[in-house]
Parts: sequence; C-alpha cells; structure tokens
Amino acid sequence: MMKWFKNVVRLLLLISLSLSLSPLTTAQAADAIQVQDTLDTTIESDSTNSDQTTATSNVNVTVLSGILTLEAVPDFNFGTLMANSTGKLKSNTTDTTGFTDGTTAGIDGNDDGLLEVIDSRNMTSDMPGFTLTASMGPLKTIDTDTSADLDAILYLSAIPLLNGDQQNISNSSKDLSTQAATIDSTKQDAPATIMNLEKGSYNAGIISAKFNTPDSAKLHVGGTNNGTEKSSKKRNAVITWTLSAKPSVTQ
Repeated sequence: MMKWFKNVVRLLLLISLSLSLSPLTTAQAADAIQVQDTLDTTIESDSTNSDQTTATSNVNVTVLSGILTLEAVPDFNFGTLMANSTGKLKSNTTDTTGFTDGTTAGIDGNDDGLLEVIDSRNMTSDMPGFTLTASMGPLKTIDTDTSADLDAILYLSAIPLLNGDQQNISNSSKDLSTQAATIDSTKQDAPATIMNLEKGSYNAGIISAKFNTPDSAKLHVGGTNNGTEKSSKKRNAVITWTLSAKPSVTQ
C-alpha cells in the first residue's frame, strides 16, 4: 500500500513539473517575438531618414573678352556747406528729388563710392592702357528754383587701384593708383585725368578705387556769403566720366 502511494505522488510531481514548464516556454517565445518587432521598427526608421530633398538655383555672369568697359562711377554727398567754403566727403548717398535725371542729375552713380573699370582686351600682363577723365557742371538748384548756378571744385585724392582680390593691379613692384585730381566746374572743356595707365604696367581684369572716406574727396562751393539773406537750397552738380582706350597690343 505504501509503495503504491509513493508511485502516485511521484506521478503527480512529474505532471506538475510538466505543466509549469509549458508557460515558461511560451513566455520565452513571446519575448523573442517582441525583440524582433523592435528591430523591424528600427529598420523602418532608418529608411525614412535616408529620404532626400533637392533644390536648384542659378549662377549668373556676363563674361567679357576683348572689351574695355566703365562699370561703376561714384556719387558724392558733402552734407551742408556755406557759399565760398570747403568740406570733406560725408557719404556716397545722394538725394536727387526735384532734379531731372540725365540733365540736372546723374543716373549712373552708386552709393558705395566705387569707381571701376574692366579691361579684358589682352589676358596677359602686356595691357594696352587707357585714360579715365572727369568733368563737372555747376551746382544747380532743383528744377522749380530759378536761382543762379554756383561754381564748384571737386578735389579727389589718389586712391590705390585694386583688382577683384583687393590686390594692387600693378605687374611690378610699384603700386598703381588714381591721380589726385581737381575737377573745376568752370573748366568743363578741360576734363581732369583720374586714371592714366600705360601699356604693360598693369594686369587684366577689374581695376577699381573707392572714394568713400572723408579724406578721399573734398568740395569747394563758390559764390559769396554775406549773411544778410536767409536761405537753404539743395543743389546738385553732374559729373561726366569718360573712358578712352589706348591702342590695342598687336599679337
């Protein structure tokens, strides 16, 4: 009887062990599936991050060859001056309201003080040369004002001539610059020379100078100042810049 009882207990223990093992096996299988799901999600995320977006833009340029051009000329503003006095440059921003474009107001000036020539006639250091001159008319009032014109003299300092990399254009150890110039409104038939570059003295490309500091330009206003008449009149003078080529080099 006792032997039979022990066999029954042993059988029950085996059945209990067998039943307890089954859920453990199922749980492990579930864990494995869960990990696999996580890996699947990560792979899909990597695929999303690899998407690309493109856009387009433009590079625009006019390429010169064999041409000498006047690219930029500066405007000058001397603020407020009395008659028969001289003042230094204040800025390069001018107000031509009330003046007629092309007649009593220039139309090509810039507010950076930039004077620029491009010479592409010979892509070697043996450049042909050129001159740049300037003349100036009298100081006129706005078109609706009939006051008499005032004579004026514009003084320009010598400014280094630089290329597009802000290096001197000279092809020797001697730096090149503009010429110190006196532009007199009473001598419009005798323009002042601003640049006079000789053959073989400079390199091809951009040739520029900036008149944008107080010491780079001065203006003397003519007329008389007797102090008896109160007035404040806006005046403007037109500068005419002329670029002239010297004979080209024969190759």
